[in-house]
Amino acid sequence: MSHVNSESPGKRMTDNSDASKQLDDVHQQTGKPKRNRRVRGLLRVVSLFCVAYLMVLLLMVLMESRLVYPGAYVATDLPADNLATEPIQYFAADGSRLNGRLLTRAGCSNYLLFMHGNYSKAQWLDEWAARLGEAFDATVLLAEYRGYEDDLTPTEAGILEDCEAARKYLCDRFEKQKPDIILYGRSLGGGCAVALAANGGAKALILERTFDQLVGVASAQYPWAPIRLLMKNRFDSIGRIAGYTGPLVILHGTDDELVSIDCARRLNQAANCQHKLFIEVAGMKHNGNLPDQYLRQIVDAVTAFTSQSR
Repeated sequence: MSHVNSESPGKRMTDNSDASKQLDDVHQQTGKPKRNRRVRGLLRVVSLFCVAYLMVLLLMVLMESRLVYPGAYVATDLPADNLATEPIQYFAADGSRLNGRLLTRAGCSNYLLFMHGNYSKAQWLDEWAARLGEAFDATVLLAEYRGYEDDLTPTEAGILEDCEAARKYLCDRFEKQKPDIILYGRSLGGGCAVALAANGGAKALILERTFDQLVGVASAQYPWAPIRLLMKNRFDSIGRIAGYTGPLVILHGTDDELVSIDCARRLNQAANCQHKLFIEVAGMKHNGNLPDQYLRQIVDAVTAFTSQSR
């Protein structure tokens, strides 16, 4: 007798379908671990990146003082004995003792307070003080900031107190009033000069290669970080300059690589001063030397403005 296959066609189809389903299940089970590993790997990379990013932000917050005031963390050598300026001491409102430099010009017609940039020091600017004294026929005080010749930590509020103390010293020693003093600020010192001018006035306010807001400059340098949320030393000159209406001269280099000339333009536009002059120095970088012709232009403008203001 011949063997008869008792399985029906329907059953064989069902068995084939079950086998295909089992094979699909096997593929799915082997595919899921691979996808899971990829997802876990990606999440690990993202987590490490986030941790590293937060660590960098934390480091920037902790090092803000060093980033904003690098000159305070540079060793100070003893000044030479043959300097044109003499060392002076005065005290801020909180009792901090400060060491400035004074160039006294007998019979002068002006008294000028100079506030330097964040990587400079007053004792390094002896030749500059002599240039200013000659150009303006002025007694010149080079203000120094806390932390730059002592162990104090510089802050915006503290440095503004220091500059106010320097102005007070100049006024007290030579029997002058705040509006009698020419305020000259360079870079960071420009932020200090604006704050002083808005609080007491000035014979003239001179701002050289300075900013409208220091926090804005920092944001441009670190666009990947939320600087405006983190930064404490903001130096909002564009907000403060509204409080000053006296003679104003702003000078800036077209090739300034640290503080864009657009900052100076915005500051000039915001100033509500009857007498003001904006000077662009073609090709000058942030730390470039100021040519004599532009210093003479500043002096001529200040002379003309102050004579018209009387």
